[in-house]
Amino acid sequence: MQEEFHLISPLHLAILIAIPLLSAGLASAARRYPTSAGHIRVTLAVLLIADGLTWHLYRYYIQGVRFPEILPLELCDASFWLSAVALLTLEEHTFHLAYYWGIAGSGMAILTPYLHAPLRTFQSVQFFFGHSLLIVGVLYLIWSRQARPRDRSWQFAFWTLNVYGLLVAAVDYMAGTNFMYLRQKPGSSSLFGLLGPWPWYIVGADLVGLVIFRVMQIPFSSLERAKSSSTDPA
Repeated sequence: MQEEFHLISPLHLAILIAIPLLSAGLASAARRYPTSAGHIRVTLAVLLIADGLTWHLYRYYIQGVRFPEILPLELCDASFWLSAVALLTLEEHTFHLAYYWGIAGSGMAILTPYLHAPLRTFQSVQFFFGHSLLIVGVLYLIWSRQARPRDRSWQFAFWTLNVYGLLVAAVDYMAGTNFMYLRQKPGSSSLFGLLGPWPWYIVGADLVGLVIFRVMQIPFSSLERAKSSSTDPA
């Protein structure tokens, strides 16, 4: 009998709780033992890379997905690789993209998962492992104070996303693919269904992304203002 996944089930709640707990535990270890910070970063990056390669090999050899559909152009694919690079290099702009694209995308995927296979299958396990690992990696960098979103970084992430979307749209047009659902909405119920027909749902999704990115920046802007106020002479 195939087991189905249910929102806010004990398993779902366990995953949602485990992600910040693991992130906080790793960040605490890095702050307590500074020499371990780099080792943790590299380990998380290697796990992300291994997960990404395994998933694409599975798609090619098991699912029979071929070129051009096999290209890693979905936003979640880009976020995975950006997160791995950010963990390895701590490059600021790469981290910004990993934070906004990755946390927004994988966070939504974990909160409202849409599984294409039964729960006890490699495809579903990989879904939760990959998205959770991405979030853990980015939160680890922030909570261990190795990286943080800078002021106006949300604008950079938003405009870069639009440029990336244009490039993916060109691939979709030439190859007949539907990466990022730029040519057609997904068949399943999703946020796209509330945003109207093509191409208006793309505009709506872009505006939703703009709001989400801005909200994701607010805690760090508030922290910067608080620090500035505390350092101002009385």
